[in-house]
Amino acid sequence: MSQWHEFYRAANFVEAKLLQGMLGKMGIDSRVDGEYAMAGAGELPMDVVEVSLKVDLAHWDKAKQAVRDYEVNHKQEWTCSRCGEGNPGSFEYCWSCQHEFSAK
Repeated sequence: MSQWHEFYRAANFVEAKLLQGMLGKMGIDSRVDGEYAMAGAGELPMDVVEVSLKVDLAHWDKAKQAVRDYEVNHKQEWTCSRCGEGNPGSFEYCWSCQHEFSAK
């Protein structure tokens, strides 16, 4: 029987889903807690709603190490020079207009 425990509080829903995908590729099942609260947030910014990741205790150490590695390599969020939308630092292309990230 699984014992799900919170191991990470994400900055926002997008970060939580990105980390969940990363963990999934490593064979670690995880749950995002708080994603349905986004509907209740309405017009509030994404970072107002607390979102956390949970993993089974059997994968705790591996998941914690993966998140530590993520945090070390985490890039700053960037704003698209074409459309002005914000993007997570891990995105190479804008989620909105698919314009390639430019460090300029």
